[in-house]
Amino acid sequence: MSLLAQVMLTALGLSLMSFGGAIAIVPELFRIAVESRSWLTAERFAELYAISQAAPGPNAMLVGLIGWTLTGWIGGLAVMLAFVGPTSVLAVLAFRRWAAWLPQGRQAAIREALLPVSVGLVAAAGVLIAASLGASPLVVGVVAAVAVLGGTTGAHPLVLLLGGAAIGALAAP
Repeated sequence: MSLLAQVMLTALGLSLMSFGGAIAIVPELFRIAVESRSWLTAERFAELYAISQAAPGPNAMLVGLIGWTLTGWIGGLAVMLAFVGPTSVLAVLAFRRWAAWLPQGRQAAIREALLPVSVGLVAAAGVLIAASLGASPLVVGVVAAVAVLGGTTGAHPLVLLLGGAAIGALAAP
């Protein structure tokens, strides 16, 4: 099977796990792309992740960037379509039937039950990226603090980013 087909099938499979946003699949994408298939180094994965987070647009951009890195820009587009296309259709169909299938109370219960799962997957992504780069306990602590502050205070992400950068600058040798 060609590399493009492998990456597209991986993206398609991961898209089915991406409730809570594309960030939720980062740990599994890392495991596949870096540890299992050796498509990327941990450092390159972290670079692509940073680009996908810094650039305007959806978090799913990481999947397209990996496809582009491995197979060129047409491959990046194909991988991105494999990631968002089928699940977008599935989401539209499910949304149209959501109210008919479940009473209002059950809908709310499902949404509330999925929230901690999504938060846990996002937290796992942050820890995985930090750990893969051999992050110090200070870096892991800053990542955890930013996650807690961002989730509980509603602080603007730019303030959190600047705070983390300031701590890093002060702690640098």
